[in-house]
Amino acid sequence: MKISKLLIVFLFTSFFSSTYSQSTIFKINDFIVYQKIHKKIAIIPIDITVDSKSMPRELTVADLNKLHEGESMFLQDYFFAVNLNENQNEKMTVEIQDVRKTNILLEKNNVNFFNISKVSKEDLAKFCEVDALVVVFFYKSNQVVNEKPRNTIDSRVAIFDKNGKLLWEYYDTIFAASDKNALYLEKVILEKAAKKMPYRDEIKEAKSK
Repeated sequence: MKISKLLIVFLFTSFFSSTYSQSTIFKINDFIVYQKIHKKIAIIPIDITVDSKSMPRELTVADLNKLHEGESMFLQDYFFAVNLNENQNEKMTVEIQDVRKTNILLEKNNVNFFNISKVSKEDLAKFCEVDALVVVFFYKSNQVVNEKPRNTIDSRVAIFDKNGKLLWEYYDTIFAASDKNALYLEKVILEKAAKKMPYRDEIKEAKSK
């Protein structure tokens, strides 16, 4: 029994000493005003940037672009699924558009992973036929923290009104041992962000007052 307890403590300590994060949240004061009129939001393809020093030398630019596009689509779908799951636990006041429809509508307007950052938020919301956009950005790099190599992922999850106004954003930076899989860490960040997403109980609170 003593051995088991020691093992549990060791594993617990090892996990948190090898992976840790820091996050901040911003939300405009009158978010409730937008929440009352928003009916549908869309999660657009995720922007992924990798520090050039962290890129494998054997891969070409074309190879990397293809990998990042596939990763973006996977994470977009994953974030959609995670939010649907959170919605079952705590009902949201908006509908999240199926990402398959989002991507079809974007494709019809000649918007893709490679040029989406050049399109205004207003146009993207118009193309997707939604009231607001969920925009996710990942920046991946390798850094030395406390004299140890670390996988570092800086992330930003933001919600923009269809007129382009920033309503809410969640910043998270996660540091992990160099042997930690980056895709796994990105999924962890998205899971945390889904739990922080607004559009939940502000309207209920306002009605009860």
